[in-house]
Amino acid sequence: MSLTKLGIKGLDEILNQVYRGSIILVAGNPGTGKTTIGAKFLYEGLRQFNENGLYLSFVETKKDFYRNMLNLGMNFESYEKDNKFKYIEAVTVTDINALIDLLQEVLNMIDKLNAKRLVVDSISAVMQMGEKDEGKIRELMHNFFYRGPKLKEVTTILIAELPYGKRSVGYGIEEFITDGVIILKSKIIKRKLIRLMEIRKMRGNEISVGEVPFIIGSPDIISFRVPPNLSVIPSGISPTKEYVEIKIGTNKIPFVPGTQNIFVTNPSVDPLPFISSLMIPTLLAKGYKIVYRSYFHGEKTIRDRIAKCLEYYPRSYHELINNLSIRNLNPSSKSIIDLELIAENIERYEKPDIVIVEGLGTYIDLVSDAETYKEEHYNNLIRRAGNNITGFYFIYELEENMMKIPLISVYDSIFYLTIKNKNLLLKSIRNHLKVVPLDPIEIDARNVESCFMV
Repeated sequence: MSLTKLGIKGLDEILNQVYRGSIILVAGNPGTGKTTIGAKFLYEGLRQFNENGLYLSFVETKKDFYRNMLNLGMNFESYEKDNKFKYIEAVTVTDINALIDLLQEVLNMIDKLNAKRLVVDSISAVMQMGEKDEGKIRELMHNFFYRGPKLKEVTTILIAELPYGKRSVGYGIEEFITDGVIILKSKIIKRKLIRLMEIRKMRGNEISVGEVPFIIGSPDIISFRVPPNLSVIPSGISPTKEYVEIKIGTNKIPFVPGTQNIFVTNPSVDPLPFISSLMIPTLLAKGYKIVYRSYFHGEKTIRDRIAKCLEYYPRSYHELINNLSIRNLNPSSKSIIDLELIAENIERYEKPDIVIVEGLGTYIDLVSDAETYKEEHYNNLIRRAGNNITGFYFIYELEENMMKIPLISVYDSIFYLTIKNKNLLLKSIRNHLKVVPLDPIEIDARNVESCFMV
């Protein structure tokens, strides 16, 4: 039996073996994304793999479905005009006899379209037709799926309503008919909605991750956050790119490309002058592409400060600034899953060499609970390392509380930025692959303030 791809970003990485003819149950509470996943499965079959599809709905009219899916960027009507897709509206089917005729129509339509994908929405509505004779409806559905989609190698998604507070779909659907069971869930963290997928079983797959977060929205309609493999991290001994150097007076601090480095900043120090005077100008001058994200300063303040510092640089401002992208995100506006996927998409498009994140503590406070933050941020650190993106992260904390910072032990290098005798003091706490940290560097605060450091 051959394999097929679902065509859903991230999900194909998790379910790397889905056999043609598989029947996958997708269950969840209202609003968790069941219909969207079913529609996306069909749409990507049409768009990516030239596989015709059917959508059999007992709960939604064709007009509503087309309008709702078009709002998400899926134009099913165009495929229907090309005889590649058929929406079968069955909201008026309420008894077993009518259901028998309908299922025969579906089998005929599978042959007529040469369909390879089918969605039934919802199996819960079908099973409720046989409440007085549950055994008969189970037998009818069993025969239909094994005589039709299974035999014809049509991959099928069954949608089911999951009652609130229950982990079982009911009716014994999971046991008697499906090759895979996926449960969609949602929870509210810091007043923001997070959607989760729990993969209970999937034949042919070893499921190592119990819950996978996902979002519904542009540009991919549905995107899953898949944990990256640690094998993507490049060598710190023999890097493929030259060292990233930050020059501070006569001192040069080298960073291995792809390392993730944190600057813990005393709350009395504003890191923006340090970043704009000491980091960004010299990095831009060497041709690095930079994405700068702040959860503390406004974009206009950042641009004005950097523009002021670049005025002192011999190369033209416009020549340098083209390689700097300031992409601030409001951490109170979206969930951590949304924000991290947005950041990932920005970096995929911008292809930066360096990412600078300022105000990480504000982000932590506003977006998520501690455990979810750790998982998502850790995966982003690994992803950036795998893409050879060097990361610099700035967070406020006192030196004595440094070990309380989430994931502090994961960063390749740790620095502490504080004040000493009205000057800045940069203390090296740990350096990538070094036994002994670098010596502290004292920096003239007046030079930083005036951008003289460039």
